[in-house]
Amino acid sequence: MRSVAGLRVRDVMTPDPITAKLDVTVVELARLMAENNIGSVIIVDDNNTPIGIVTEDDLVKRVLARARDPATTTAQDIMSTPLIYVEPDTLLKDAADLMARKGVGHLPVIQGNKLLGIIAEYDIVRLAPQFIEILYIRR
Repeated sequence: MRSVAGLRVRDVMTPDPITAKLDVTVVELARLMAENNIGSVIIVDDNNTPIGIVTEDDLVKRVLARARDPATTTAQDIMSTPLIYVEPDTLLKDAADLMARKGVGHLPVIQGNKLLGIIAEYDIVRLAPQFIEILYIRR
């Protein structure tokens, strides 16, 4: 097994994640996720500053389970905020620990106010399976 002790988030993140504005409907968010084969969309304000995230889990728990109309419900209505994120030089192990502590499966990678990428649990498990305990057992 290859050593991942020094691996940083920047080494494994997906660059240029998909973003959307606050007024985008749930239908549009679901379409973005399906078309791009992704599990989350970062929500940005008018200055393109990341301010929230909508995940597949949010679509299920905050829209479908509550029988909300996906054509009129917007990102602003269901996004998770404040945004939990990491910086690009964060150690991968520390990112996994943060995901476990906060109960999140996606972490935007932000430096200053600039969105650089995103990292998901499956990225960590794929590259560093020894972190499975951190991600799933400690929850």
